[in-house]
Amino acid sequence: MKNLRTYFGVLAALVALRLVLMAIVPVFEPSEARYAAISANMARTGDYVVPHFTYENVYQSFDGKPPLVFQAGGVMCAALGTECPYTLQFAVRVFPFLSALLLLVILYHEVKRRSDAETGRLAVVICATSTAFFAAAGMAMTDMSLTCCVAGALLLYRGFLDGYRLRYAAGVAALLGAGMIVKGPVSLVLFGLPALVDALVNRRWGGIFNWRWLVVAPLYFAIAVPWFVLVEQRNPGSVEYFFVNENFLRFVRHDYGDKYGAGREKFRGVAILWAFVACLPWALVPVWEGLKGWKGWKGWLGRIDWRSFELLAVLAIVGFWCLTSRVLLYYLFPMIPLFAAYLALEGDRELLWKAAPWGAGISAAVLAIGLGAGMFVSEEMRGPKTPYEFWDNHYAHEFYHGTLPKAELDAARAEFLRVRGERVEREGAGR
Repeated sequence: MKNLRTYFGVLAALVALRLVLMAIVPVFEPSEARYAAISANMARTGDYVVPHFTYENVYQSFDGKPPLVFQAGGVMCAALGTECPYTLQFAVRVFPFLSALLLLVILYHEVKRRSDAETGRLAVVICATSTAFFAAAGMAMTDMSLTCCVAGALLLYRGFLDGYRLRYAAGVAALLGAGMIVKGPVSLVLFGLPALVDALVNRRWGGIFNWRWLVVAPLYFAIAVPWFVLVEQRNPGSVEYFFVNENFLRFVRHDYGDKYGAGREKFRGVAILWAFVACLPWALVPVWEGLKGWKGWKGWLGRIDWRSFELLAVLAIVGFWCLTSRVLLYYLFPMIPLFAAYLALEGDRELLWKAAPWGAGISAAVLAIGLGAGMFVSEEMRGPKTPYEFWDNHYAHEFYHGTLPKAELDAARAEFLRVRGERVEREGAGR
């Protein structure tokens, strides 16, 4: 029963704060606004098969992602209504939040199975108080749901290795099937590479070459395949674009035929930096050990179990993303629960429990202060609801107000450019 008060106090505070922020913070980040608009469009039109949004003044299908997160958001929008902005904001963020909760349940049970209940609770606290995880748990984006599918499947696969139970294989198949219609084949890569690395390092080939995968394969295909068949019938060519352009060419070519703007270029190896940022503040644990001097570093390094499945999975995911320069912070999220499991199982648990309230405070403060300040000072956060500024973030305007006819979009854009031009002239004259 040790540390129960800390555990429930931290989780209750985080859940309450996240739910409140999901309802009151406007949809403003461009990617979140785009995905939120797609969900709202599904609710408004009743078309839950083909995602649609307005791009370059044209209402068109969105072929860049599969639909599960959009569909879930659309269902919630239809259930809660699309008139009130607060319920609308909350509705499109419910599914990622539930995905985060499901992942924390899997994390707890798997770490508990391998150690004890207290260690399971510690892993949950570490994961939930990672600032990136806490933020993504309430954003209308695909990344938290993908994290649930990939990291949840990897945690269950680790359980599968301890006895080859069919129910673990079925859980893996179900999560990977869902991952395919959350974000596509990247879910298989991010799962398969850690499994392969573990088999190579620990000689656990029985986990990969196992007849039980044949038994659960129909479950995977029953979840993953139907939408792709249906959308190709409704929108020919979309499946080819998704698999070829979005999931292969974008990582090997600079100009990969992107329909929705250029990919964001960084530098090779940036995944290492993103991995550190994603795991803050808990990535500071080895730094704290180092501050104790060489003995602290030596002691920490000596405790590392380089054959640990969770550590190998973290290294495999980071290593995979180091192969490309087109990496966003969101891509590293699936490693956060695995890092949390490793830290709880192998780290100094007394130190980690002492740090837990601080971790929760840091995550809550970073998100709440950042979003709260942005709501007062950021034109982008305020702009989507105003008549002339919406073109700076027209996805958010589409989310709140619905799709406008092309003629109205053209007129609104012309008016926006006129108003902005006059403002620029005034600012230039005042200098």
